Amino acid sequence: MRDKLELTGIVLGSAPVGDYDKRLVILTRERGKITAFAKGARKPNSPYLGISEPFNFGTFTLLEGFDAYRMIGGEIKDYFLEIKNDIEGICYGTYFCDILEYLCVEGIGDINILNLLYVTLKAMIRKTVSLKLIRRIFELKILAFDGEAMAAFSCTNCGKEKVEAFYLPANGLTCRECANHMEGVYFLSESAVYTLQYILSAPVDKLYNFQLSEKVFYEVDKVIDWYFKRHVAKKFNSLEILASLS
Repeated sequence: MRDKLELTGIVLGSAPVGDYDKRLVILTRERGKITAFAKGARKPNSPYLGISEPFNFGTFTLLEGFDAYRMIGGEIKDYFLEIKNDIEGICYGTYFCDILEYLCVEGIGDINILNLLYVTLKAMIRKTVSLKLIRRIFELKILAFDGEAMAAFSCTNCGKEKVEAFYLPANGLTCRECANHMEGVYFLSESAVYTLQYILSAPVDKLYNFQLSEKVFYEVDKVIDWYFKRHVAKKFNSLEILASLS
């Protein structure tokens, strides 16, 4: 074992191992996604029982091994209990964590992604933005951080700045003139175009500060759904459970 480490992060998920242990996936500020084992964490009197739950944000004390870490302590700063006490909140929160567990590469850190998850969980608690809108904002933004940003600020065909339609094969927006000669384009309102551009360009701490009319949300919802499914083929169990609740 190497020296003791203290890493700041959020528990993305945990799974039972053996009789009493847990395998944790933690998204950390310093080292990105890591795998850690908490020995005896499932025992009722374990000091790791409360530390090792999903959504927990804090500082984790770890020993580094060859292919994983071993948890030896931690200090939780936010348990996100409001999310854990709500079935729909658990499903959405788990879905966001599942996406990051799938997309993030082990050992490669990105403070933007950790911040995105943190402010997303906070937005879920505030409830000033609907969970459905939070989901779409998160999906579009995480793809941008993952190197798959939607081309939304100029026509993907001719480069014209004013864009008015979404064209999935080109992974972005097109101007009206080009769209008129394409099949399978989806014309958007000016408000929907602005919303997509705002999500892509806004800093993480400014993402969840707006609401949309039903009409504009319908447009944005369809576009981000198409775009996300094109780039992330994995089927998430958390999303299927969420669909069964609606």
